[in-house]
Amino acid sequence: MPPGDWLRWACLLLLAGPTLPCPQGCDCFIREVFCSDEGLAAVPLDIPPHATDIIFVETSFTVVGSRAFSGSPNLTKVVFLNTQVCHFRPDAFGGLLGLQDLEITGGNFSNLSADIFSNLISLSKFTLNFNMLEALPEDLFQHMGGLESLQLQGNRLQTLPQRLFQPLRSLKTLNLAQNLLAYLPEELFHPLGRLHTLRLSNNQLASLPRGLFSRLGSLQELFLDGNSISKLSPEVFAQLSCLEELWLQRNAISHLPGSVFSALPNLTFLSLQGNALQTLPAGLFAHSPGLVSLSLSHNQLETVPEAAFANLTSLRFLTLSHNGLTHLPAGVFRGLEGLVKLYLSSNNLTVLHPTLFQNLSKLELLSLSRNLLTTLPEGIFDTNDNLFNLALYGNPWQCDCNLAYLFSWLHQYSDRLFNIQTYCAGPAYLKGQVVPALKEEQLVCPITRDHLGFQAPGPEDREPGGAWDLVAEERAARSRCTYSNPEGTVVLACDEAWCRWLSVQLSPRQGSGSPGLPINASQEWDLKSSCGSVRVTVSIEALAGEP
Repeated sequence: MPPGDWLRWACLLLLAGPTLPCPQGCDCFIREVFCSDEGLAAVPLDIPPHATDIIFVETSFTVVGSRAFSGSPNLTKVVFLNTQVCHFRPDAFGGLLGLQDLEITGGNFSNLSADIFSNLISLSKFTLNFNMLEALPEDLFQHMGGLESLQLQGNRLQTLPQRLFQPLRSLKTLNLAQNLLAYLPEELFHPLGRLHTLRLSNNQLASLPRGLFSRLGSLQELFLDGNSISKLSPEVFAQLSCLEELWLQRNAISHLPGSVFSALPNLTFLSLQGNALQTLPAGLFAHSPGLVSLSLSHNQLETVPEAAFANLTSLRFLTLSHNGLTHLPAGVFRGLEGLVKLYLSSNNLTVLHPTLFQNLSKLELLSLSRNLLTTLPEGIFDTNDNLFNLALYGNPWQCDCNLAYLFSWLHQYSDRLFNIQTYCAGPAYLKGQVVPALKEEQLVCPITRDHLGFQAPGPEDREPGGAWDLVAEERAARSRCTYSNPEGTVVLACDEAWCRWLSVQLSPRQGSGSPGLPINASQEWDLKSSCGSVRVTVSIEALAGEP
């Protein structure tokens, strides 16, 4: 029995407090009888006539005899939780014509017969969770035509008789999760036209017969997660027009037919997390415009088609984390005006298009953590007015002039942002620094080795609109020069009139762990840029009286 259920019963009964005489080994309350004495030899005969509920918890008797509750015709609820009962005699619940809720959870029995539950004409909820049932007889539910909830979770069922659910035409909830089901007859669920919730989670299903769900026109929730399903027929969900939630995570699906969700106009939740999807067919979600939550995380997607999410105007939560995404088309999120949370973490993204998040005005959370991003394009968050939770950690951010937009944006909205642990991976002299803690003048772009020592090309050597023109225009616009030595270990940033920032990286001397510049010594460097050359001298002196 799950701990929460035991706690719920204990709290309820303790709060009520015992009020009336009771069978030995039990506690009686207003209408409830609670029996938990291991010395209880059998179902007590002197259950108070006014009792409606009786609960047995961890009792040691092993047999429930025929008509064991015949002296208590007013019982509407009978519960066995983690007891030692392993055998029910025929007509064990005979005489309980008003019984509505029967639960047997955590038992030691492996089989049941239909004659145990004869004449339970009022039963609406039947729970047989976490027992050791290996098989069910085809006529087990023949006297339970009014049943609305059937719980068979956590047993050892490997298959089910085709006509098992034939009498259960009023059933609304069926739970078959956590069994060993590897095969289901195609007509198994056909009688269940009123079913709202079907749980098949955590079984061993490798495939689904094409017509398995074809008669479940009222189904609203379908749980197929935690199986071994590798492929889906295009028609497997064709008749589920009322379906709102579909759970397909943790399977082995590598390919989806383009029309597999086309008959699900009312779908609001879809999880495909933890499969083996490498691509998404065009128009896969086109016929489910009401989708609110879509998870595609933990797959093998390397990109997503431009129109993959077209028509999903109601989508609020989209998860694409833990894939192999290397590229996202500029318009892949176009039209998702209602999107609130977008997860793109743990991918291989190296660059993002400037308009990727354009018009996502309701976006509140964006996770870009654990990618390969070194910078972000200017203006990428300009339309995201409600973005307050931005995850950027785990990227190799290059803290140079190209990161100026992100630096400025983080400072502008620092009072409302959460989860922005952002550290520099380079250049070397800023590695490990927190981006928002930097000063703007530290975000400079050193001259690369290829440009050092070379004279700028003359007008006759330049091509109109060439790379040199673009670099020159950018530098002129910034009115700033950055001088560097060929190794990039000494960097000096200057404006037109004055120099404002110097970084010197001292490498260890060969054969020792000490810095390359000893005490009471000096070193000169000739630094170059497109603005010219400068000479920098650094001296290290020991002050008198200092160690």
